[in-house]
Amino acid sequence: MSSSGGYEFSELFHSSILSFSPGTTFLATAHFNRIIIRSTSTLQIVRTWICIKDTPSPAPTPSLFASTSRRAPLESSTSASSTSGAGDEFSIDQLSWSGDSMYLLAYSAQAKTCWVFGLAEEGSGECGEIARVGGEGVEGLVRVDWGNGGREVLAWSDHALKLSIYDLSTGQIKVIQHPKSHQSCHTYSPDARYLAVAERHLGKDYVGVYDVLDGHRLVRHFALHTSDVQGLLWSPCGKYLAAWDSPLSYSLHVYSPIGPHLTRFTSSSPTFSPTSTAEDPGLGIRTVTWAPGGRWIALGGWDGKVRIIESEGWRCVAVLRWGARTAEKDVTVWREPSEWLQDTRGRGIVQFDRVSLPAGIPTSRPDLSKPNPRMGVSQLSFDSDATLLLARIDTQPNTIHIHTFLPTAVAEVPSITHLATLVFTSPVRSAKWCTANGEGRGRKLAVSTKAGAVYFWDGEGGWVEEGEEEFGRGGTMEGVGIPARTDFSAVDITWSPDGTSLAIQDRKQFCLLYDGDADQAEEGESTRRRASAGLDEGLTHVSEEGEEYDEGWSGSGFGLRQGILGSVGA
Repeated sequence: MSSSGGYEFSELFHSSILSFSPGTTFLATAHFNRIIIRSTSTLQIVRTWICIKDTPSPAPTPSLFASTSRRAPLESSTSASSTSGAGDEFSIDQLSWSGDSMYLLAYSAQAKTCWVFGLAEEGSGECGEIARVGGEGVEGLVRVDWGNGGREVLAWSDHALKLSIYDLSTGQIKVIQHPKSHQSCHTYSPDARYLAVAERHLGKDYVGVYDVLDGHRLVRHFALHTSDVQGLLWSPCGKYLAAWDSPLSYSLHVYSPIGPHLTRFTSSSPTFSPTSTAEDPGLGIRTVTWAPGGRWIALGGWDGKVRIIESEGWRCVAVLRWGARTAEKDVTVWREPSEWLQDTRGRGIVQFDRVSLPAGIPTSRPDLSKPNPRMGVSQLSFDSDATLLLARIDTQPNTIHIHTFLPTAVAEVPSITHLATLVFTSPVRSAKWCTANGEGRGRKLAVSTKAGAVYFWDGEGGWVEEGEEEFGRGGTMEGVGIPARTDFSAVDITWSPDGTSLAIQDRKQFCLLYDGDADQAEEGESTRRRASAGLDEGLTHVSEEGEEYDEGWSGSGFGLRQGILGSVGA
């Protein structure tokens, strides 16, 4: 077992991408074209597949086949030869679980192919898949995703030609012509009954609303007031569809899902600026997110400002902006100690330094002479109950700003104040709220900066100033060294759905981090497979070839051989 202060780490494993199942029971990883399913509790292998590419045909076309004994084929497909692709390695770019954890979707941009595997059933495809979507032709395949119905695969062709929806249960295929984009231009209603897709027909933007339970039948189709729609987002309350325009115009349009245009918010709106002077909107809207509950929507602009819009009256109730110095009275500025990783050899926990106010914030000036300048709001994220709002701007790449939003989860009026600013020595690569509810987990933030550490901000924490009685605001901030023997740079992080562990990834390997106190209270030391190295030795690396498993099924994770139906669904 290897530990760092109050945290414990698993061994290191090869993987370029990973995905937790919705109930945290399983962890899917990919190493080149090999898919490995592990038990999250033990990290032992329970199943593996090797993805194989089809041999290109003279006239390749997109295809999908289902090949289980329980279904008829969706569409006939010529199988690849038994020797084709077996020795070819390529990367898997996406792993995604169905909502019930019964199926796993794997996509490779290099192979232009998507495979669907059944966790509790054996497919008759060449590599054990129950279905395959290929796009080797002119149309290509640029993105795949699960539909919210749980048995539909959404596949976008290249050049915005079409969106194909494959139903794995019935074998039916629904085609939506000319989707606007495979990025940010489709959204589901909160109850997953309807799918809204931004489309482009005859040079104009439209929205099509499709009934998922009725074979994706078109139930509404209406024109948008945008010139080049960039995104579409259904509100959590289900009442509104938000669409925003190209960077040439700071323009947000809100519609009823049945078609009526409710409002338009632009730089000429009366509440756009809190002052009487006109403000330059810059390059328009870059980031959009609804607050949980759907009463407020946050707009992050290319001008580096965040505007909070209230659905009652559709007026701007707050504008958030950040300069090179922070001087607000109640804000807490946490700064990462310099060279602490070298001083501690990447082991242990280091508390961030609390900086006295006013505090300088590292700020860069964008180079407007180059295309795609680093500027604007790159991330907006509410915590699970909308009491906190996180913001990142590209002109302050080493900084995260956290604001209060709702005083309580059931409050009807926001109270927006600058709570904390987190300053790191390296640019932030990933920042994610813990999505699990209960025990204050929803107020915990994990951050990675491509360093040999992971960072945590805890909104439930605080401090007491010497000689004062008042409890300090601004949470607590700490860095946790990753005690790896080899170079390990945390480029991405992923919370498990239950919030009990955090997957830390560099480009070719990963490990899991556990809260030691939580483990002892909930599961104990014997339930997880941890590294046997001591703190001074660091994490060991496990090669898949050294683990005991058979190609296909492995019962080592659950003591099973004939299937894992009893474990699926969590």
